[in-house]
Amino acid sequence: MNFLSNIAVFLPAVVLLSGCDRRTDQTLLPPDNARRVTVAVRVPEGITLLPMQMLYRSEQCKSKDYNSSNEAYEIRGFNGFKQAFSQQGNGNIWQQRIAIDGGGPCQWQLNSLRVSFKIADNNPLVKGKKVIETSYIFDFDNYGLSDGYGTGRAKEGSGDLVLKTDFFPMTYISHMFNETIIEMFGGDTDYGQWSRRYRLFDTKKIVIEPMFHADKGVLLEADRERGVGMVITYPDGSIEHVRKIKPDYQRLLILR
Repeated sequence: MNFLSNIAVFLPAVVLLSGCDRRTDQTLLPPDNARRVTVAVRVPEGITLLPMQMLYRSEQCKSKDYNSSNEAYEIRGFNGFKQAFSQQGNGNIWQQRIAIDGGGPCQWQLNSLRVSFKIADNNPLVKGKKVIETSYIFDFDNYGLSDGYGTGRAKEGSGDLVLKTDFFPMTYISHMFNETIIEMFGGDTDYGQWSRRYRLFDTKKIVIEPMFHADKGVLLEADRERGVGMVITYPDGSIEHVRKIKPDYQRLLILR
C-alpha cells in the first residue's frame, strides 16, 4: 500500500485497500469549495505517529457484497488509502488537511479517519516486546471503519475538537503465548468516558495531544499463584490481584 505525498492534490495515485472493486474509478478531485478538515497531532518524545487511514464512500459508484446465501447486493462504493502527516516547522506538531468532499467521477465523500501512533521502535521501553498501536477513529457518516481497533463506542462531537489524553506504558506478560506486549493505555475504552471514537458534525479541525508518561509504566500478568485473574503492578510498586484485564486508570492518573 502506498502513501500519497500530498493530501491537497490526491490525484496521482490512489491505491485501493484489499477488497475494493478495481473497476470503480477511485480518483479524488475535490472542488475548490470542498469542505475540509484539518487534523493536527502533537507528538511527544518517544512516540511514532503512523500514516492516517482514510475511508471514502460513494453513492454514485456502487460495489457488491454477498449475504449468507451468497446472493449479491449493492452497497456504497468504498475507497481507502493512507496518508503520512506533514511536520509543521521544526516542532512536534504534525498535520494534514483532508477534503471531506472528495469529488471525482464517483463524488467521493469522506466517511472515516483513523489516527494511530505507537511507542517508537528505538524507545528502550519496547525492547523484546511486541508493540500494539493506539488509535482514534473519527466518523463523518454512519458507516465507518471497523470497530476492531479498541477505540470504543462512538460519541458525538461537533465544531473544533481538542483531545488531550494521559497515556501510560502498559506491559502485558503472556505466559501462555510466551510473549510480552506493550501499548499506550489511556483508559478502558469499554467505558464511554475513555472512548477514542467520535461521530463528528460540522468539524473543521481536530487536535490530538497525547501526554505520554513514559516513567509511569504498569505491568499485567496472569496470577499463576492463585490460578485465576491478573496481577497488576502499578508505577508506585503497589500490587493488585483482580479478575479484570485492565488497570485502574483513575489510580494511574493519581500516580502520574
